[in-house]
Amino acid sequence: MDKVLLQSLYRYCYCLTANTSQAEDLLQSAIERWLTSSATPEYIGAYIRKIIRNQFIDNCRRNNLVDFEPLEENAPALLGESCLEDIEIQHNLLEYLFEQLNAAEREVLYLWAIEGYSAAEIAIDLEQPRGTILSRLHRVKVKAAQLMVSAHAKQQIRG
Repeated sequence: MDKVLLQSLYRYCYCLTANTSQAEDLLQSAIERWLTSSATPEYIGAYIRKIIRNQFIDNCRRNNLVDFEPLEENAPALLGESCLEDIEIQHNLLEYLFEQLNAAEREVLYLWAIEGYSAAEIAIDLEQPRGTILSRLHRVKVKAAQLMVSAHAKQQIRG
C-alpha cells in the first residue's frame, strides 16, 4: 500500500469521524481487517473504504449515535496582508461548514470534491440510490451557500 492511498484513506476516515484520533483508530482497524482477510480485491482503495464505512456505521450503532439522515496551504509566496486575511477567512468558513455537516454529507462531499467521483460513482461505491447522493450534495451546497451569504453580510456590516 502506497503513501498516497494511505493518506487518501485517512482523509476519508477523518471526513466520517471529524476527529483525528477516531480517524486514526478507524483506519488502523480497517487495515487490520483487510490484512487478515483472504480477499484479493481488484480495487484495494474501494475495498478498504467499504471496510472503513461499515466499521464506522457499526461504531455509530454501538454508541447509539444517529449520524445518517486539513487542507494543504499552497499559497503563492508573495501575498499581501489582505490576501492572507481572505485566505484565513475562507479557511475558517470551510472549517465551520465542515462542522455543520453530518457524517453522510461529509462522506459524499469528500468523495465528490476530493476524490473527484461523480454522483453515479458515489452511489455505486456506497451502494445507495443516485437520488440520495444528489440530495446530499444539494444539501451540502445549500449549507455552503447559506454560510457564504451569512459571511458576506457580516463582512458588509464590519466594513
